[in-house]
Amino acid sequence: MERVVLVTGGSGGLGSAVTGAFLADGWRVAVPTHSGRGSDALEGLALRHPDRLTWFGADLAAAAGAADAVDRTLSWAGRMDAVVHTVGGYAGGAPLHETPVEEWDRMISINLRSAFLVARAAIPRLAEGGALVFVSSRAAVQGRKGHAAYAVSKAALLTLTEAVAEEYRGRVRASAVLPGTIDTPANRAAMPDAEHASWTPPAEIARVILFLASAASGTVSGAAVPVYGAS
Repeated sequence: MERVVLVTGGSGGLGSAVTGAFLADGWRVAVPTHSGRGSDALEGLALRHPDRLTWFGADLAAAAGAADAVDRTLSWAGRMDAVVHTVGGYAGGAPLHETPVEEWDRMISINLRSAFLVARAAIPRLAEGGALVFVSSRAAVQGRKGHAAYAVSKAALLTLTEAVAEEYRGRVRASAVLPGTIDTPANRAAMPDAEHASWTPPAEIARVILFLASAASGTVSGAAVPVYGAS
């Protein structure tokens, strides 16, 4: 029986690498996108893996949108073995006392609320022994200066991961990866003078995520796995 994964943010810089890794491993992959349109990366993957990739519009910041993403995955594939939540965003550059309240709220919403809503919708529908994998950040545990709102939201995501692992032990597994700076076109454009060679390629992070979602990591739950590369 083919395994099925829901990959949120699966058309982004990291997400498309995750989508590609699961497809290459024989999974069927469902990708909710905010616009409902597929990226060039998804279009290319669909050509190489016909009938094993689908995408659709969903607002994962809303409970109804998260539930709809789960429903559409199950309607398409008939089962769901894993969820990988790559949706997230970054804001920073100012000390805490200069951080706008709106920026704080946005970081909590995009990095934590969306993960909660997706997990809440998915857990009752996951196959027995299914897995949730969240994407946190190195900033959750170190290097918080100048981006407290982002760091706090990603640290809270680790607590969410641990809570799921404890509450659903023996039924659903949950783990998180903690990337350093990811080598994406968007990050290169934002930091053109940085040392890009030390950044972690999305494909390397995707490989760790695939392991955490697969049966090969069946005894792993509640883990927070650093994926810093050479950074």
